[in-house]
Amino acid sequence: MFTYSNVLENLRAFECALVRFVDATFNNQQSRYSRLCSSDRVFFFSVLLEVYQTDARLTFSPSVSTVWFGDYYFSKYSGYAKYRELFSLTHSRLLWWLESDEDIFYPTLHSSEFYTEITQAEMDNRLAARSTWNDVLASFDMENPGQEDFRLLRDFSHSLTSLLDYVEDQLNEE
Repeated sequence: MFTYSNVLENLRAFECALVRFVDATFNNQQSRYSRLCSSDRVFFFSVLLEVYQTDARLTFSPSVSTVWFGDYYFSKYSGYAKYRELFSLTHSRLLWWLESDEDIFYPTLHSSEFYTEITQAEMDNRLAARSTWNDVLASFDMENPGQEDFRLLRDFSHSLTSLLDYVEDQLNEE
């Protein structure tokens, strides 16, 4: 077993082991959501041991996006959240499971919880779109609306809807 402080002390080794483990174990999108089992634990620690013995390191830094504080997993699982500030969702899920034996995707033996992760950037975009929408509405003279006001409002509404549909499509692809 290990703790969060062990991960921080050996961050580069854990990063390398995580990437190797995920590449070998989760070879398709569907397998990333499969239930973790004891053989995964054994395999991860064997990969981590190999990384220590060979002093292997990554030649790149895995990218990590900031998660919105209201994200389901981030707000529900504080132990997972500490890892998520350093690692991707998949890596954080694995580390939290290895530390606590608690799988965020399978909180009980007979249930699963799959939610799309919400990043801070996505939330910022949503809030910016809402703010723009409010600014546009405020700019119209709704006490004495003209034909042009309604046309502009309709055009803006279609543009905003298209933008939100695009953002939703991007979320669904991940």
